[in-house]
Amino acid sequence: MSFFNEHNPSEGSAMRSRDGFALPLAIMVLALLTMGFVAGFSMSTSEQAASSSQRAQARAYSYAQMGLELFLTKRKELGCAPSPTVGYTGVQAATTGCAFCPYCWTVNASLPSGTVNANLDTLPTLAESVTVSFTSGKAVVWARPVWLDKANGKGTFFVTSTGTDLQSMLATGKGQTQTASRTVGVYVTWSKSTMNVLGALVSFSGIVKQGTGEISGVDQCGKATDVAGINVPAEQSVVVNGTPSFTPTGSPPYDTLKTFSEDSAATKLDWQGIKSGTALQADITIPSGTFPAAATFLADTNYWPVIHVTTTPYTLPWKGRGMLIVDGDLTISGSDQWDGVILVGGKLTSNGDNVTSGTVMAGLNLLTGGTAGAVEEGDLNGTKSYMYNSCSVAKATSSMARYSMVPNTWMDDIAGY
Repeated sequence: MSFFNEHNPSEGSAMRSRDGFALPLAIMVLALLTMGFVAGFSMSTSEQAASSSQRAQARAYSYAQMGLELFLTKRKELGCAPSPTVGYTGVQAATTGCAFCPYCWTVNASLPSGTVNANLDTLPTLAESVTVSFTSGKAVVWARPVWLDKANGKGTFFVTSTGTDLQSMLATGKGQTQTASRTVGVYVTWSKSTMNVLGALVSFSGIVKQGTGEISGVDQCGKATDVAGINVPAEQSVVVNGTPSFTPTGSPPYDTLKTFSEDSAATKLDWQGIKSGTALQADITIPSGTFPAAATFLADTNYWPVIHVTTTPYTLPWKGRGMLIVDGDLTISGSDQWDGVILVGGKLTSNGDNVTSGTVMAGLNLLTGGTAGAVEEGDLNGTKSYMYNSCSVAKATSSMARYSMVPNTWMDDIAGY
């Protein structure tokens, strides 16, 4: 049978011209679908790469911030004990691998003097750097001097920290990759003292005063603002026996208005860190070490050691100078004199005619939750002379000097090169 229409011969010709039309159409549809799949896959890959890059940048920023903060808090730290005889020089501290910042000790450490070990307590005059390693990244920290006043031991520095994330790589085009990095920075000043003096005589556990004497918060050095003569928290008391007319001097003579919480915050003293040795490293520790002889103090007037006494109770053997840290109770007898700072965790008992020039703080164990029985009171008997002296405090607290951040100078968009 023939389907050819003899009356309309063009109809068969048109039908024959449509043969094979479905194949090109199918190919075109498959091509469009393939392009869609490829575009979707490319978009998904790009989003994953962008997300991975953002996480890598966030980690790099965290490493930079942590590295800078660790440098400011642990710059002086030694992971091993200094030599008991001559102390570490900068090179020794760096090469033994015990220093947090070996290069800091190499370029800015002081030389050991007698029984005082090398330290990083003086004004840094050269740029310092350290690489702080983390599990999946690192931070390279630089501290560069901006302004130095060597005569007065002051300076301003710009500290930068470049954090690098080693966990993933960033695509940079043309098949190349690189690690993510961020740089943060802050201006810091060299702070010679981080101790806030509240008075010539400070006791967080109260004071019982016997006899006569003078307690004065008027600066004997004449270079700082006068402080209180006696400072105790409002919860404690000052009892004067035998001489009701006794009155300290200072600005004010008595400071008993602040609460314990306010006083403890005002001291800015890390007592727990000082006792553990993490906030302040001692030159001499008692009883493992030996208290310097009186002749040692007489021979060198620039000798201001940090002496940490863990024995309790403890009696000051003779006069001296520096910073005396006593974990427990301390007794000062006779005519012994101390220039500088005395920090007593427990009870201070002072008998006889003795003098301190600087500042004295007792009852500090209360700052770390010590029991009332251990830090009941400070007894002051006989004739006393407790005089505030800012110069003596500055010399005694030189080991507390460190970098301090300048407010409102933090930057997290520093260009890296």
